[in-house]
Amino acid sequence: MFKLTKRSQEIEIDINNMSVQQKLEPGKVLIVVLDGIQGKAKMCQAVEHGYTIIETANGKTARIRYEESELFNS
Repeated sequence: MFKLTKRSQEIEIDINNMSVQQKLEPGKVLIVVLDGIQGKAKMCQAVEHGYTIIETANGKTARIRYEESELFNS
């Protein structure tokens, strides 16, 4: 059975200028999703090998999907 984990985290939005502030993290590829329709900002780490897919429905962010794989020759 698979255990679902929450990989994304909400980022605080500065209401005064409708912006977010996020620092680079050494050794990581971070994806920031800014959804102006829902007024939300989220961040997640890209998978090491595979796809990190942002899915939308009716013009809104619906989900973040992760497809991972492992290199065979490692």
